[in-house]
Amino acid sequence: MPTKKPSFLSKIKTRPLTNSEKVLLTLLAIVGIAWLGNRYIIEPQELKQEELTVQKYELETKIMEMNATLRREADIKAEWEQLHRERNQIVSYYFPTLDQSQIIYLLNDMLPEDQVEIVDLNFTRPGAEKVADMDVYNMGISVPFSGSYAGIMNMVRAVEMSPRRMMVDTLSLDRKDDASLGGTMNIKVYSLEGLADTDPNVIPVEVADNPNTGTLFGSFAGFTGETSSGSTGGGGTGGGTTGGTEPVVEIKGDILHSFEMRNYDFIPSHELIAGSAVPSTIAQHGKYGMRLEYKILGVNEENRAYVDISKQNIELRYPPNELKMWIYSFDYSPGNIGIRAITQSGEEIEQVVSIGVPWLGWGNINVMLPGDTSMYPLKITHIYYEMGKERDDFGVLIFDKLEAFFSNHTEEVIQDEKIKASDFMFYEVQPGDTITGISRKTYGTEKYKNEIMANNEIKAGDVLTVGKILVLVKR
Repeated sequence: MPTKKPSFLSKIKTRPLTNSEKVLLTLLAIVGIAWLGNRYIIEPQELKQEELTVQKYELETKIMEMNATLRREADIKAEWEQLHRERNQIVSYYFPTLDQSQIIYLLNDMLPEDQVEIVDLNFTRPGAEKVADMDVYNMGISVPFSGSYAGIMNMVRAVEMSPRRMMVDTLSLDRKDDASLGGTMNIKVYSLEGLADTDPNVIPVEVADNPNTGTLFGSFAGFTGETSSGSTGGGGTGGGTTGGTEPVVEIKGDILHSFEMRNYDFIPSHELIAGSAVPSTIAQHGKYGMRLEYKILGVNEENRAYVDISKQNIELRYPPNELKMWIYSFDYSPGNIGIRAITQSGEEIEQVVSIGVPWLGWGNINVMLPGDTSMYPLKITHIYYEMGKERDDFGVLIFDKLEAFFSNHTEEVIQDEKIKASDFMFYEVQPGDTITGISRKTYGTEKYKNEIMANNEIKAGDVLTVGKILVLVKR
């Protein structure tokens, strides 16, 4: 019978572990477990803690920066207003587009036709001129003329002082006779087309047949206007006699500002306020007033539409007995009108001129100034219209003739008797609107397009921008 061969394991002789060996194996297991715990638990936790420490430092840094920004809120607001003012000022120097109708209108208003005879205007095709790696679009205009030397110089100065960017490129003169000169003036007109966002939604105004001119009230049925023996100047909306009433005797004061300037800076107190400040031919004194269009969403404590008049250097060296300003209202309004001024020490003060607008037509409104002589000379820098928080409004006001009186007198607040409550309403131009379309949408007919143009001083060929506030007659 064959014998069984012994296995390899049966040849290994074992013995029980001694106490020392047991201790060593236990220590080895503890060391292994400790190493594994450190490698896969403690080290990742330390790395995570370091990351959290870095994130905490970054968040604390951001909080410090935000707190610093919040502390500079007033400075940031002032810087934003300054940048907005500078931007508007730069944009106002140029035409938004090279539109011949706009240029003709401006030249017709500027050039002294009573001193110089201008035969016609010849336009070149628009072209681009390289200025600091930018293509600035321009157009040439040839102006043949004849007149006296003084009249020609006034014409050149008028072009140089144009509210829009114009430049006399060349000027040629020839003697016509002993009393007059003839020649040609070549002008270059510049625009920001393609360089700046200057009213991107431009709507062409349709040409109206035989548009009305003159007074704002010429659009009313039955209005015959002034006779040749009783005509009035200005914008035709005030300053004359009406309906056989006694004329108001006006006591003359010192005119601080006549609003004859052509450029104004509109400054909103925050980004949800829109509007503009432009010249208006509706005037109580002189040729122009200032038309303030505003749309205010009252989301902040301060909701104001400012007009900066600081460049006019309106300074009072002594407290006047009265300071008055003519303001034209088309409708009753809940907002307040006020002024901002700077005292001799540089402190800014604000004074409410009118709480609400409770009149229609022209009102000669009293402006109450401090009587403390230590605050003078006092410089008036801004006019504003404001709404309270959580209140909205939009509309149009016209300002004219800021006048100071330094002797005791009384003067009535004059209101145009042709204006009655609810005669007017305001309309904000929307994308795609036209004058004809607005007439059709508002009145159901196109026949009032001339009235809309006349009441808003819009001429054939002008442009109408989205957001512009129009004055419409209620029917």
